[in-house]
Amino acid sequence: MNRLLPLLFLSLLFLSCKEESSSEKIIHLWIFNNSPSPLEDMNKILKGFHVENPGLKVEVTVLDWGNGFSKIVLAAATRKGPDVIQVPSTWAASLTDIGALMSLDSVANIWADSNLFINGARETMKPRNSEHITSLPWFLDVRPFYYRQDVLDSLKIDPNTINSRETFADVLQRIRRARISINGKVVNPMAYPAKNDWNIVHNVASWIFSAGGSFLTEDLSKSNLLSQETLDGIHFYLDFVRNGHNDYSNLDKTTAGVSSDFDQGRTAFIGETTSKSMYLDNHNFLQANSNAVAMLKYGCMIPPTAKRGMLGKYFLGGSNLGVFSSTPVKRESLALLRYLTTQSDVQFQFSRVSGFLPSLTETYDLPYFSENKNRKVFQKIVESGVSYPAISSWSAIETDVLAKRFNNIFNIIAGSEGRQWPQSEIDRELRAADTEINNIISRDAQRRRERTQ
Repeated sequence: MNRLLPLLFLSLLFLSCKEESSSEKIIHLWIFNNSPSPLEDMNKILKGFHVENPGLKVEVTVLDWGNGFSKIVLAAATRKGPDVIQVPSTWAASLTDIGALMSLDSVANIWADSNLFINGARETMKPRNSEHITSLPWFLDVRPFYYRQDVLDSLKIDPNTINSRETFADVLQRIRRARISINGKVVNPMAYPAKNDWNIVHNVASWIFSAGGSFLTEDLSKSNLLSQETLDGIHFYLDFVRNGHNDYSNLDKTTAGVSSDFDQGRTAFIGETTSKSMYLDNHNFLQANSNAVAMLKYGCMIPPTAKRGMLGKYFLGGSNLGVFSSTPVKRESLALLRYLTTQSDVQFQFSRVSGFLPSLTETYDLPYFSENKNRKVFQKIVESGVSYPAISSWSAIETDVLAKRFNNIFNIIAGSEGRQWPQSEIDRELRAADTEINNIISRDAQRRRERTQ
């Protein structure tokens, strides 16, 4: 790609921000809990911005995930809010819909035809029902698979051969039958959390996408949950419990519980965030868990979600950055946006402290990614990532329908342990979810029609 684009972006648009000011201007930045010490980490990253832009000061506010969205909506309504704001990619359309975000068309045209940002992340920049680009990709979130190398070694399995959902299921079956015991513990084949876990939709998404399915139709006009491809992905994922590969006990655990089991060497495979590798490699953690063999010999792989002979597609989440419509410091806010999203050194620095991945394509050329086998896996997942639909109704679809109905499904499955697989009850929940999704889309379309009349 053209490495001069970010520099051109800077020189053409933000040169004026370099001019000395008689008084310090403040840019208010609202972010969420993205790292272990979000305020301290963010202020360290912003040191370079303050050097580049004398006379500007960024004041950071860290929002809580529980009530952050309502605070942003209130700020938009009262026009008393931040200047630059973290926009979770699934919120971009909703915040655009209520007019909270400023159009970025005037700056985006410089790199609109380039590969500046990872392709899947670009889908969230311009919500489907908007005529404008309203946010820029900041960081990405994917779910690689982690495995215990010692378990695979004991069965003489090369992890590189686990390249489809069929071969993955075969490996899980071999592990289950072998009842491998290490340090006095029988290793479970795999684990994923289920009930009441915030990852519940993200975890099933890659299996749906890789089966050729989707949550919504291509034109986003209705649910696609009952399509043959989508159901195929869902049923294959649920069958890990049915076939005994994911123990029923895991259905009561959160991501933290399942992840802890892996740390203690109880599980051969888990899907987790990319920050997991940073945690596993942490020197202090290794010392505190010196008896956990998994920590000494683990590997990372592309999620084995694709059918044999097909290419996989994977969940791609993360956050964007936008400029609040009511900001009195527009040019200064754009300068901050440019600094955080289009400079590879800044993207790299944020990735190191947060464990999330860069949205800027150029960053993956750095040795940190290109010369590390685990982080090279992360890059491959990102390159085949699929973002959730950039529509304002998605937040309600994900939270109020999909998370609720999949939680119901796992409650049903957990209650069926030792009895017949509850296929009809599972299908009933999926049909109910399909109806609810269509109702939300219909109501959202009606509201848009009413606003334009």
